[in-house]
Amino acid sequence: MELGIQVYHNCNSMKYHVAIIGGGLAGLSLSIDLKTRGYDVLVIEKGNYPRHKVCGEYISMESYLYLLSLCPTLADKNLPKISQFKLSTTSEKEFNTTLDLGGFGVSRYLLEELLFIEAKKRGVAFMLNTKASDINFDSSQEAYSIQTNQGTVNATLVCNSTGRKSNFETKEKANQSIGTNYVGVKYHIKLNRNPQLIEIHNFPGGYCGISNIEENKTCVCYIVNSEKLKSVGNSIPQLEKQILSENKNLKNIFNTAEFLFKEPLTISGINFLIKAPAKDGSFFIGDSAGSIAPISGNGMSIALRSASVLAKNIDLYFSKKITKQELVTNYSHFWKKEFSTRIKLSRHFQKLSEHPFLTKMTIRLFNSFPSLASLVIKQTHGQPF
Repeated sequence: MELGIQVYHNCNSMKYHVAIIGGGLAGLSLSIDLKTRGYDVLVIEKGNYPRHKVCGEYISMESYLYLLSLCPTLADKNLPKISQFKLSTTSEKEFNTTLDLGGFGVSRYLLEELLFIEAKKRGVAFMLNTKASDINFDSSQEAYSIQTNQGTVNATLVCNSTGRKSNFETKEKANQSIGTNYVGVKYHIKLNRNPQLIEIHNFPGGYCGISNIEENKTCVCYIVNSEKLKSVGNSIPQLEKQILSENKNLKNIFNTAEFLFKEPLTISGINFLIKAPAKDGSFFIGDSAGSIAPISGNGMSIALRSASVLAKNIDLYFSKKITKQELVTNYSHFWKKEFSTRIKLSRHFQKLSEHPFLTKMTIRLFNSFPSLASLVIKQTHGQPF
C-alpha cells in the first residue's frame, strides 16, 4: 500500500520548533517523541513510504520498550524474539551461544511504515519527495532557514537524520570517502529455520547475517569488501556462487531458500566513520553521527537511543531549563560516551571478519573461553531504556 504520497506545501508558511532532515528510523522516532511532548515538528524526507532498505533488521531488546512507546501497533505484529547466536566461517568450526539480552526482528519496510502512520496520527508534518540543500541561521529571528526544492522552511532547531549516505550536502562530505568501501546486499527469503536464532556466516571478504522478521520471513543481509566484488566482474550472482558459497551454511541457504525479491537490494560506498553529533547548529542522530559495522549489530538501537536522549534534551531547552550551549554539550557528551567506543570496536570486528582464518581463530577462542565471548557480545549492546 502506498502511503503519504502527498507533500505538505504549506509547511514553509510557518516556523517549526524542530525541523528534521531525513525520515528514516532515527528521524521518525525523534519526530514522534518531540510531537508527543507538544512541539511542532516537520520531517523533510527525500523519498516516500513504505520502502525497503539494506539492513540486517535485528534490533536489540534494549530498544524494545521505547519503540513500543512510539509505535504501540508493533505489539500486534508477533515479531520474532531472538535469543540464540551462531557464528561460522569457511572451516567446520562453529560457535553457538545464548544471548543474555537478545533482540527482535522486524523489516525496515514494516517498521518505517508503522512509524510514519503513527507520526502522522500524532500531528507531525511531512514534506515528502523533498531534498534539503542548505541551512542558514538568522540571528535576528533566532531561527534556521532550510532551503529545499519545495521552498524554504523555518525552524528554531534543526536535526540531521540523513544517514550514512546523504543527499544533503555538508562540509564533511569530502571526508566520507576515507577508508575501505563496502557493498551491502539484502534479500528476504522463506526458509525453514529456528526463528529465535541469529546467524553470522563469514566468507572471504565479508560476512552474512541471517535472522527472522515478521510473517515468518527471513532477512539475509551481507556486507563485502568492494574489492571482492570487483574480482568477480562486479557480478553479485558470481560473488554468491564463487565466494559466499565457500561457507557451507551460506551455500545451503542460497541453494534451498525461496527468494522473495526479484533482485537483491544493494548499497555501495559503505564506510564506518565517527562524525560530530552536533555541528554548525545542527544535531545529528543515527548514522548521520556515526555508522556502526553491522557485524556488531544494534545500528537501529543506536538510532533509537540517540533520538530518545536528544528529544529529552530538546524538551529541557524549550522549557528553558538548559541553554542552547548546554543542549549541545549534553547531547555531544552522551553520544561520545555511549557510542564512540562501540563504533570503534565494530570497525575492528569488521576488519577481522574479512579473513576466514582470523574468524576461525576467534571461534576457537570463544569455544575455549565462553565467558570471553559473552563479554565481547555485551560490549556491542547497551542497557534497556
